[in-house]
Amino acid sequence: MNMTGLSSRPNADQMALRLSQLIRQGKVARILGRIDELAREYDDHSGVQQAISEAAILAKDFPTAIKFAERALELDKSNIKRQLHLAMCLIATNEQRRAGETLRLAEQNLADSAEQYSMLASLYVRIDEHQRAAKFYKRAIENDPTNAKHLFSLAATYRFMGKLNEAEQACDRALALDPAEFEAYLIRADLRKQTRESNHVEQMETVLQQGTSNYMGEVMLCHALAKECEDLGLFKKSFDYLNRGASVRKKHLSYEVRKDLQLIDLIINTYSEESVDAIRSSGFNSSEPIFIVGMPRTGTTLVERIIGSHSKVKSVGELPNFSQEMTRMIKDQGSDEIKQADMVAASLKLDMKKLGESYIESTRGITGDTEHFIDKLPFNYLNIGLIHLALPAAKVIHVNRDPMDTCYAVYKTLFQRAYPFSYSLDDLGRYFVAYWRLMDHWHSLLPGKMHEVSYEELVTETDRESRRLVEFCGLEWEDQLSRFHESEVPSTTASASQVRQPVYRSSVGKWRNYREQLRPIAEILEPAGIGTWQ
Repeated sequence: MNMTGLSSRPNADQMALRLSQLIRQGKVARILGRIDELAREYDDHSGVQQAISEAAILAKDFPTAIKFAERALELDKSNIKRQLHLAMCLIATNEQRRAGETLRLAEQNLADSAEQYSMLASLYVRIDEHQRAAKFYKRAIENDPTNAKHLFSLAATYRFMGKLNEAEQACDRALALDPAEFEAYLIRADLRKQTRESNHVEQMETVLQQGTSNYMGEVMLCHALAKECEDLGLFKKSFDYLNRGASVRKKHLSYEVRKDLQLIDLIINTYSEESVDAIRSSGFNSSEPIFIVGMPRTGTTLVERIIGSHSKVKSVGELPNFSQEMTRMIKDQGSDEIKQADMVAASLKLDMKKLGESYIESTRGITGDTEHFIDKLPFNYLNIGLIHLALPAAKVIHVNRDPMDTCYAVYKTLFQRAYPFSYSLDDLGRYFVAYWRLMDHWHSLLPGKMHEVSYEELVTETDRESRRLVEFCGLEWEDQLSRFHESEVPSTTASASQVRQPVYRSSVGKWRNYREQLRPIAEILEPAGIGTWQ
């Protein structure tokens, strides 16, 4: 084989090195085209087998990635790198239980290395085993006490676990070591309500004035300052920082809101009463999933925590599985390259029973055999029609909130990789109108199929609304549902700090502090017939 410029067949160690170089250079296609040949010629070399697996996972060919990761580990059973890589592959396919088993085996082969402790901890975070993650981040810190990143990772883990005081202390320690650990400012600001006696505004303004080495540092500092200034009642200053941070983030995004608006229009036009009635399949009759949908920052996590406190329900977070299974099945029917417009039309031609069954099966590594599980991916509001066709017995809960409060809450949240429409008031207003139209369409198309929850009513009449939620899900009331905030189940959403508190009403009408600054959104919503509820 003449690969990477070698004139003769390299030995196995040389080939493993060459494959790793190709992967680092982004030349994965060279490996993918020769997988069978490589696998056959180097079947007894764990390094080559793992390199093939790494190439496959980059190509999102997860079955192949797992196959060669398992072979690599079979050849070198006590190699920590092989174990951690296999765990990564299993996590990518939502096989969390197997990943956890693999990580516990890896613990037996750890060197006294901060890098290995940190890697192991980060993988435990990805399968929601935060207690074990914290344990190994602490070991990484003991091994490498001047590394601020280990402390920040521990702080983030504590936040997921609800250990908010410990998280703040870890942030303080991280920033003392490295004032450029910018994300620590962001999560620290959100851990509690800041006070005039105890806040970090002056510290962060000093760092911001000194300049940041990358634009995301400026964005994070601005969002953190906006949060702390709002807590202090400095509303104009808060919004000025918020607008600055959002503008910088927007400048570095390649995003056009019109494409999202076109997609929503396409979904509305494609999922007509006639096209949905024409589907002959009765779907897959599983009542396991409870989908919670809605715009971000509307209270979806609060609803999840209430229902997830039930003994017969397991919360599994924001799963991308439904869209992934839909996309996989569409690609199996044709080309790997399919336009978004064609994807919407093709979704109605799928075997609905198979789609529902594939979705449920894809969650097994996370959900196990629980009676019900919660899939809280807000964006699934795009898929409500298809969910109904594939899983007609599934429960769908839509959480709504005052439109202006929703838009403000979205605008002030730094999602980083998600919701790119959130960094411009114009984009945000236009997207919200399209979302509103889509939800109206689903209600018209599928009357009575969704349970509507008003955030304002939920925080005002919590017991009544909680009982309605439980009744809709076909469950019996349990007393611990009233104490959902005491649950030790981790939360990894943007609301990770807030869900540790009893229900509060202080976020209702908060947009009114910024009435003038948010006027561009109001001027988009009002002509569409969308007004404030407050």
